[in-house]
Amino acid sequence: MFDFSNKVAIITGAGSGIGAATAEMLFRLNANVALIAKSAENVKTVTEKLDPSFKRASYYNCDVRDEDSLVEIRDKVVKAWGKIDILVTCAAAAAVAKKTEDLSFDDWRSLLSIDLDGVFLSCKTFGSTMIRNKYGRIVNMTSFHNIATYPNRAAYNAAKSGVEGLTRALAVEWGRYGITVNAVAPGPIKTPRTSWFLSQSPDVETGMLGRTPNVRIGVVEDVAALIAFLVSDEAKHINGQQIVIDGGWTKSAWWGNYTKE
Repeated sequence: MFDFSNKVAIITGAGSGIGAATAEMLFRLNANVALIAKSAENVKTVTEKLDPSFKRASYYNCDVRDEDSLVEIRDKVVKAWGKIDILVTCAAAAAVAKKTEDLSFDDWRSLLSIDLDGVFLSCKTFGSTMIRNKYGRIVNMTSFHNIATYPNRAAYNAAKSGVEGLTRALAVEWGRYGITVNAVAPGPIKTPRTSWFLSQSPDVETGMLGRTPNVRIGVVEDVAALIAFLVSDEAKHINGQQIVIDGGWTKSAWWGNYTKE
């Protein structure tokens, strides 16, 4: 596939889901990986599974809204491995699914502070090292909700749309430093959050599959594989893009149900 030997990758939200899968894939492709998550127990467990010796994998407990902590992690990673080549921002807040008229400002700010502010701070902190080294690959996590959405997702949509705009702005600003900045927008993917959503009713999964031309719900490895491509040198001329990975969900206007042939 790809070889990331001598590359150093930082993944936020690496304690579970897409972040953990991305860390594992980049590690298997020979990168040194620094895993960041708010849950110290989760991120330690993932890191120990990857590399019990901690020679090519390290973990850090951090809230991505804490700029000082991010700076401290950046300095530790650079001291240990000399540089930062790759940043993948997967940290996300707990889902907020409320009618807009019932959405408190605290709910709104809590979600945006992680899903948008946390991405900005991560890009700013780790991107500064990339600028000095004249090389970098950044992938930010957005969502297919930027294209087609559900009711009661105002805060989530605002945050992910903001991340897409930030990604575009950084691509334009940092491309001259040899840095590419892209976004991946997953559709329905089997993660702990999606599993909860699907568990609410059998009709949810049936409806989701029926709407999806591929007639499958994606897995975290699907997204990790796309991220691996975007942070590779093979993708060096892809910059400022949001790539949707959803099995065709957002492209379908058909009112029937897709079924496997």
